[in-house]
Amino acid sequence: AALKHILGDPVLEEMLFAVASCCESVIACRVSPIQKALLLKMVRKYVSPTPTTLAIGDGANDVGMIQEAHIGIGISGLEGQQAVNASDFSIAQFRYLESLLLIHGRWNFMRMSKTVLFFFYKNAALIGTLMVFSSHCMHSGTPLYDPWVISVFNFVGGSIPIICMGVFDRDLPRDYVLQNPEVYRSGPQNEFLSFRMTFRWVAMTIIQTLTIYHFTAPVIDLGGGSTSAFKGLMGNWDRDVPGDGEGGDLKVFGTTIYSNLIYVVTLKAFFETRSLIHGEFPTFTCRRNVGEGWPNRMGYTWVGVSWGSVIFYIWFLYMYELIGRRGVTSFFDFIYVTRHLLNMRSITWMVSILTPVIACIWDVTGKVYSNMYYPTQTQIHSEIASREFKNELVS
Repeated sequence: AALKHILGDPVLEEMLFAVASCCESVIACRVSPIQKALLLKMVRKYVSPTPTTLAIGDGANDVGMIQEAHIGIGISGLEGQQAVNASDFSIAQFRYLESLLLIHGRWNFMRMSKTVLFFFYKNAALIGTLMVFSSHCMHSGTPLYDPWVISVFNFVGGSIPIICMGVFDRDLPRDYVLQNPEVYRSGPQNEFLSFRMTFRWVAMTIIQTLTIYHFTAPVIDLGGGSTSAFKGLMGNWDRDVPGDGEGGDLKVFGTTIYSNLIYVVTLKAFFETRSLIHGEFPTFTCRRNVGEGWPNRMGYTWVGVSWGSVIFYIWFLYMYELIGRRGVTSFFDFIYVTRHLLNMRSITWMVSILTPVIACIWDVTGKVYSNMYYPTQTQIHSEIASREFKNELVS
């Protein structure tokens, strides 16, 4: 009855909040559904900066409070499914709230933060190489990459590895998080999306973009006369035709840079993954209903990096060339590009090894320096958890 006179009056609400904020916890008994929602709204109104609120309930009288909060959690129980239907997350029992917040909530925020930063990174790296190339072609708008090749970038450009990371990655073990709940601070303190972290990604994007272009373009811009391969200039078919190693056209030039971009982006996704899923070999067995199925035995990290990115990209280049031979279509311009790029030019494989390695050296060096001299709280806890795990193995 007291809340009926207090809620709705700005002066009395502020007085109630001043008293309540001096307490560690507040219990409101015999409160109507609308009053529950108004109490939560009062907290959002008078706390500065505006906090992230969470409401949890198991009945229809909690629906208003659940919908008013930033995060609503419904408990499926004997009082029906109204609270569950109106909530953002559903749990079976109240005791699961600890795991939902400390374990899955923290992991999910870390994964989403990395995924968002990575997608900005890979698209900025793609556009960055185009911007660097435009300064070398008098800003004429000449396309560096083939339009069909660039169209698969969002699939092979680290998308599959980053999806695997966004689903399975874990920076800290479950048991360690439950024993040290203070690691949850990384979320409210916005550690994974802080200015420092964003600046590191922006700086690495610029460095790796310049590395990809300037360690690839100057090497291959002299054309086919500067390279050789067993089916290229070293073929020595006869005195008049020593071989077919030409590949100095814009298609081969741009696709070589694009290939290195794919390799670097894929390796970047690999380095950002904190937990590698090796799986079990063999993934598929002839035994039925014995042990775990293949989805639980697959090494998702390695499948994403290899088959889902690099191998699929190389397969696409060969299929693109074969389709172009069928007639004069939009695929016609890519005829013999893959053959000269991968089969007849050894220099392509040389820069495809050296350029990604150099680009990754920048990334690894930055990570080592940051972890040694400016570690985050998560990095400190990761090292402690790793040391505890090693001690357990020894003992």
